[in-house]
Amino acid sequence: MGRGKRKDERGFSLVEVLVAMVLLGFAMLAMGSLFLSSMEHSRQGRHDMVALNLASEILERMRAVDFDEVEPLFDGMDTADSSSVPSEAREWADHLREELGPTGNATVTVYSEGEKADLTRGLVEVEILLSWTERGRERTAQTSTYLVRMGS
Repeated sequence: MGRGKRKDERGFSLVEVLVAMVLLGFAMLAMGSLFLSSMEHSRQGRHDMVALNLASEILERMRAVDFDEVEPLFDGMDTADSSSVPSEAREWADHLREELGPTGNATVTVYSEGEKADLTRGLVEVEILLSWTERGRERTAQTSTYLVRMGS
């Protein structure tokens, strides 16, 4: 007697295997695009963090000089114009270009008493704007803080 296949011994048909492979392919494509998107957001977050760390570095350099020298040295500093970068910040400007790329730029504005209503004697406000190009798009990060004359 010939052996006939019973229903419970049947395997997968070629069509079922192909459908399963197509569904798996779509799932892999979706996961791949999710992975690429995640990498891009991670890269952007890294650049944002680097930019804010660079702003903190220049603020530390400002704190290292005498209070009366902060405004004359750093106000109007623009790393795109090397003549506006004081010797105290040249190494930092080079570091900025290394970290943010050749399009990386920073401008520093120092406001003192009389330039803004909330500033009193012995207090200056420092604004730092960093910009760079990332994947063809202009990105910026801005921070601001106050410096106080010690003993005021």
